Amino acid sequence: MPWPSAAIPAETLSPATRVALYVPAKVYELGVRLRMALYETAYLKPRQLSKPVIAVGNLTVGGTGKTPLVEYIARYLTDESHETVILTRGYGRTATARARVILNDGQPLPDWSLAGDEPLMLARRLPDVKIIVGADRYANGRFAETTYGCDVFVLDDAFQHLQLARDLNILVLDATDPFGNGELLPFGRLREPLYALRRADAIVVTRTDRTFDQEHLLSVLAACDVTAPVFFAYHDIVGVHELGTRRAQAQRSLIGTPLGVFSALGNPTIFEDDLANLGANLVFKKQFPDHHRYTAADIAALVADARAAGVQRLVTTEKDAVKVENFDFGGLPVSVVEIKTMFDEEVGLKSLLLRTIVRKKGKFYRR
Repeated sequence: MPWPSAAIPAETLSPATRVALYVPAKVYELGVRLRMALYETAYLKPRQLSKPVIAVGNLTVGGTGKTPLVEYIARYLTDESHETVILTRGYGRTATARARVILNDGQPLPDWSLAGDEPLMLARRLPDVKIIVGADRYANGRFAETTYGCDVFVLDDAFQHLQLARDLNILVLDATDPFGNGELLPFGRLREPLYALRRADAIVVTRTDRTFDQEHLLSVLAACDVTAPVFFAYHDIVGVHELGTRRAQAQRSLIGTPLGVFSALGNPTIFEDDLANLGANLVFKKQFPDHHRYTAADIAALVADARAAGVQRLVTTEKDAVKVENFDFGGLPVSVVEIKTMFDEEVGLKSLLLRTIVRKKGKFYRR
């Protein structure tokens, strides 16, 4: 059942608005619970691919760090000589949801508007990994199996994609707001009730370099009978490059100079805080909705406001860079920050990934 990609801030809701939203919110909740029950009771059965499927997703709307984790997993499996294919829906693109777009197949990369901002970003970061974009991930997986002979699939944003069976279900939780106040959309940030946590085979808690209540997080998992292993991760700034030319820049170039930051993310404040923690002097901030389609007017207004604030350089993310690199910033330099997922202890997760592949191969060969 479709719903807006963000919760409505509770403090903005009048009592009359809450009353008006109560019935549609309950209808949404009923639809979610019914769908979960149909799969849990095997009335609806997910379709199977012959190759291992590793799914990455979250329980809440907004940015939790799924895409950097997808990159981490795909890079690691590729380095271990496993032919890896990423299957993703590709939000925000102009092509129809079911239209198949393939990246890194030997052809020039398409425009982001056809593939989506995150798939194109991943394709640039992972040139040796094929990325197939489209809503029907089973059909796209079958296409990859017969066309490329891949070894493993990584599904992006797929915790709720119950139509496709997975061999490892990784749930990503944001340490700073793991459960979205416990309420479903639109009054909270949950896509599903908390008992959906039990579907996870592994949990990755991101942004653990920030202050968070680890005891509370673990107690909620225990109360929901979650027995999956929990891994703690954070995001680190690992590089900076110039927009357009992609020429590398020193991280210290972001320190001291009056900077303006702009982004269209699920959680843009986290990105701004990362820059501030690096020592960046942020004198101007501009946030756009997640997956925003920038226009020339947006950029013109952005540049004008940034110059008025005394900005000498703009900073943005790789996800935004693929959408704005062809715009004219009027001579104002733009730097692109590269983010990477890091783990406090990654041996356990890597072992789990490899065991998943070996286990699926064993089942396949015994047939």
